[in-house]
Amino acid sequence: MSKRERKRYVKKVHKELDRELAGKRSEIRDARAAAKEAERTQAKSAAEVTKKLKERSSKSDKLTAEQRRRRDNAKNVVDAIGYNRMFENGICEVEDGYYSETLSFDDITYQNARDDDQKTILAAMCDIYNYFPADTTVQFSVVNTPLRHDQIRDRQFYDPSRQANDVLKEDAETMNEVLSDKLAEGVSNIKRSRYMTIGIHANNPIEARTRFSRINTDLTGNFEQIRCDVTPMTGLERLSVLQSLLRPDRKFTFDYERDLSIYSPDSSKDFIAPMSINFKPDGSNMYFKVDDKYCQVLVMRKYDSPLEDTVVANLVNMSMPIEVTWYLQPMEKSKAINFVKTRRAWIDAETIEEQKKAVQQGYDYSILPSELRYSREETEDLLTQLQGQQQHLFMFSGLIFTWAESPEKLTEQVLQILDVASSAGVQVETLEYRQRQGLNSILPLGLNHIEISRPFTTSEACIFVPFATQELEQEGGSWYYQNKLSNNLVFGNRANLASPVGFISGKTGSGKGFFAKNEIEGTLLSKPDDQVIIFDRAGEYKLLVEHAGGTYASFGVGLDAHLNPLGMDKRRESEDFGTQVAFKADAMIAQAAAAANETMTVFSEEERSIIQRCVENIFRRYNMEGGREPILEDFYEELKRQPEPMAQNIALRYERFVSGYSNFFNHETDIDLTARTVGLNFKDVPDSMLVFALISFCETVRNIMYSNFDHGRRTWLYIEEMESLFKYPSVLNYFRRFANECRKFGMYLTGITQSTESMIRNQDANAIVKNSDFIMLLKQSKEDRDYWADALGLSPLEVACIDEGAPRGWGLLVFGSARVPIKGEFPTDNHLYELFSTDPNEWAEKKAREALDVAKHGGTAEDVAPQDEFRRRKRVRGRKKKRNEPKQGSQSSESGSDV
Repeated sequence: MSKRERKRYVKKVHKELDRELAGKRSEIRDARAAAKEAERTQAKSAAEVTKKLKERSSKSDKLTAEQRRRRDNAKNVVDAIGYNRMFENGICEVEDGYYSETLSFDDITYQNARDDDQKTILAAMCDIYNYFPADTTVQFSVVNTPLRHDQIRDRQFYDPSRQANDVLKEDAETMNEVLSDKLAEGVSNIKRSRYMTIGIHANNPIEARTRFSRINTDLTGNFEQIRCDVTPMTGLERLSVLQSLLRPDRKFTFDYERDLSIYSPDSSKDFIAPMSINFKPDGSNMYFKVDDKYCQVLVMRKYDSPLEDTVVANLVNMSMPIEVTWYLQPMEKSKAINFVKTRRAWIDAETIEEQKKAVQQGYDYSILPSELRYSREETEDLLTQLQGQQQHLFMFSGLIFTWAESPEKLTEQVLQILDVASSAGVQVETLEYRQRQGLNSILPLGLNHIEISRPFTTSEACIFVPFATQELEQEGGSWYYQNKLSNNLVFGNRANLASPVGFISGKTGSGKGFFAKNEIEGTLLSKPDDQVIIFDRAGEYKLLVEHAGGTYASFGVGLDAHLNPLGMDKRRESEDFGTQVAFKADAMIAQAAAAANETMTVFSEEERSIIQRCVENIFRRYNMEGGREPILEDFYEELKRQPEPMAQNIALRYERFVSGYSNFFNHETDIDLTARTVGLNFKDVPDSMLVFALISFCETVRNIMYSNFDHGRRTWLYIEEMESLFKYPSVLNYFRRFANECRKFGMYLTGITQSTESMIRNQDANAIVKNSDFIMLLKQSKEDRDYWADALGLSPLEVACIDEGAPRGWGLLVFGSARVPIKGEFPTDNHLYELFSTDPNEWAEKKAREALDVAKHGGTAEDVAPQDEFRRRKRVRGRKKKRNEPKQGSQSSESGSDV
């Protein structure tokens, strides 16, 4: 191409680009004109309202600007704190005409949840975000606040002074030592809280309260979709949170009635404000000093696309004081669309300018900078989402706040924050010269003073998930080991659950017995008035029961313990005699049905009727004549008196339980059932009598339950081999009624099982399991693992907690709506471990040591038991002494065992 031709070509391209640029400029002018026309139309339709709003807004803006100037230039700490008044009902006047309210909400399992559950949670959060109109501001805060030193020092997991005897007192002291060591492994010394603060404009607090009430009602329904409890906070609770951020080491003592009155010149800020705030310590503008703490606010500046949904969880899972907070300012739909269209037109204009430069410099003008091309694609996608999908546009601002004892420690924490945020796709930067504004922005007051933001759609904003791993730490509960993910202690109080029925399930050797004993011990230590009863199939609970001073009775051929399954609670005989007789009839029918099924014999309706009649007859006679309670022999003789040949067949089935060697249920009860801990050992009961024995035990416990209920006392029942009660329809029908009575009369029933076969086969048994609120799953076989995964809807990560590779004592705890992966380790250097352990290898080793002592000293094993007890106590005392000694050098961890 000649020089002249080249000039003509360049001139032609320039003309084409100029025409295209003129068109784009015209498009920008048209977009702006359309936006202005829309605004004029809207203003014209509500001219008078707009005028009043402008007048009020102008007045409010002047007052607000003046208030912010005063706070920015405040000479005392009280004036520097960014709110005017905190009302007792929880509404805060942040600035004149601007009010906020804070809701606290619980954590739920997100990171370990199934994909479907994660999508449900994200969809619910999208609904929550989209709920808010353009005149509201929404602030989410996730806060890690360290417990004060006095809270850690004075913390008692189990109170020794409340125990009934010296043995349990010693147990409580030992358990407290174990848990204090475990506390240091996680972040249980840090309290994690989640808040949502909503800011609105209103003329007065009454108007604000009316609107907040409506918002609370709507949001509660949205949070309920994901089984998350949300609660509006009172003024006292909000002030406590503010003080925990401003003065983390000080105990909150403020009280409205005591500290504030109409004559008091003080405000609530006087009681939560620190002694001093220095926004330029050591000449630095990057951090500030509050009393003796060094604090820093960081800002989220850039975000990768797509973002990781683990950014908040990763930040708050660090063991440091930290707050992650983000603001959402919704935009009106029409303004959002016009905003994006204007942005698209501006990008097109930039594109043409780049093309003109390329032509002038002799480059191919069709090759655009990748950043410009990406911006165009992103803008087009954003416009499509706003116009055709349920997406809103928000101005998003993210801040991070941390504090430490020294500048060096603060710098260390900030570097960790930068690394963790960067790995999740968020670039965090320091906020120089604006730490004062940053402090008021991180406080959960609902007003952002940092104008660093970027537009986010609803789906983009929802990536900042305020949920991580659900922790379980309930007052007055038992210790259920540690959270596998965070190492935090797990405490659950089963009194908070709707259903009293629970299950402990796992393969042989998975740690079921150790877990059950640990919960029993926790119950004895935390609930001194409750009674614990154990149906012991393997004879593993004798040491624990006798250690606690309880009653332990063994049943079997040639043994002396007896129970009467036909016994009644004396106090209830006159109140609901008919109901109690019906229960006894159900029990006898279930026993007879089990006996028939054991011999592959059909159990007919006629047999049911005969048994029902005989039970009613013997109790009617007892009710009229008095005397001793009926026993099994009375029922047997009544069967023999019936005219039907079938009755004689039934009597023949019962004969071995009445006159044979297996007649231990044909006597009046002769064991002490009033002890706080009762163990009923059926290790020596023949397998053919297993169901018969369990039902007889249940009938005895039902009477105990009634008596305890009348005295305001709770009953705990643990049933080993509970799957045996699910084998036959008649037995299951009895157990279902029994479980309903447990719910009605406050008994916590826990089944211990190693097989789910009978649960899988029977729909009614399956329903009982699915309606249970307490399930501890340990290592499972493949078939059982698949059953639990389907029955409970477990995620792949939750299933991995219970597969055959799980260590002994590790598993998954289902506690109401919470699902907590459990790390079950218990130190071995204490007497509680010996009480709880059911490992046959450990017991064999202990027996060998005892035999060696016998051979060495002469006599019997009983003769050396006191020496064994002495050694146990000596170990405990030695351990306590070692704890009180000053530590030198590096710390050595205690030995632990998977349980």
